[in-house]
Amino acid sequence: MNLAGLDLNLLVVFDALIQERHVTRAGQRIGLSQPATSNALARLRKLTQDVLFIRTEGELRPTPVAIALAAQIQPALGQICHALTPELPFVPATSDRVFAIGLSDYTAFLLLPPLMQYLGEHAPDIVMQVRTGERGKLLRGLDTGEVDVICGIFPEQTPWHNSQLLWQEDFVCVCREQHGTIRQQLSLEEFVAADHLLVSIAEDRVGRVDRFLKQQNLTRHIALSVPHYLVAPFVLAQTDLVATLASRVAYSLRQSQSLKLLPLPIPLKPFSVFMRWHQSHDNDKAQMWLRSRLSEISQTLVEGNPVN
Repeated sequence: MNLAGLDLNLLVVFDALIQERHVTRAGQRIGLSQPATSNALARLRKLTQDVLFIRTEGELRPTPVAIALAAQIQPALGQICHALTPELPFVPATSDRVFAIGLSDYTAFLLLPPLMQYLGEHAPDIVMQVRTGERGKLLRGLDTGEVDVICGIFPEQTPWHNSQLLWQEDFVCVCREQHGTIRQQLSLEEFVAADHLLVSIAEDRVGRVDRFLKQQNLTRHIALSVPHYLVAPFVLAQTDLVATLASRVAYSLRQSQSLKLLPLPIPLKPFSVFMRWHQSHDNDKAQMWLRSRLSEISQTLVEGNPVN
């Protein structure tokens, strides 16, 4: 059947007739006159090639065809009404919404503890599902609806994604307190001569430090490359490796892992952490609430950064 040639208002009339079992009352239910309702019933009978309703004493009795149609048409009309109903207010205190957030271990380490503390106090039934993966996967997740929001380093510009800067992150050089050769100052020569641990989400052995050193005709020895930030401090604590790490992670773990933090002997620019979401969810009340919470938490990270 070609829906373009079908008057969908007939389905509304049919539903009213099923509900009221009376032509006049069905018309009153949907704002039609008795003749208009009778005319619509005649068109329905022609469309379905069935009488649909049999007149009995005091009411119309639906035929088996009408009963079968009602079982399919009434849920469909209900779904249409639901889709067109204005969105209800989002009440986090009583919501059991499941949010999917795309995070690396670095952003999860910084955002999840304060976020979950807030939820425990203000929205205890809300659930967070963390998704991870390389940047392309997380960006595609926004397009497919697998994730509501993603937080991380996203230099790509996508016109149908909106974004907000959360914070900027500096780098520090990190090694264990009892490192065999590195003291309280670190020269460029000592830095290049050390054995390095590299955090590379791309799972390669080239980072921004190496690109800078190449410009100076210098190289360093990378003894270990890992794809996760949070394993690095624990490896550093038990070896003489050094690493260039995001300052907030390093400062958070320096005491528990007996780490020494030193200024980098090379001028690395800070990197920016963004929150991104799909434009189609720009006015979604639940997602607006989540983005607001993440923004507030990020602001506390900026204000509490010991490097600033």
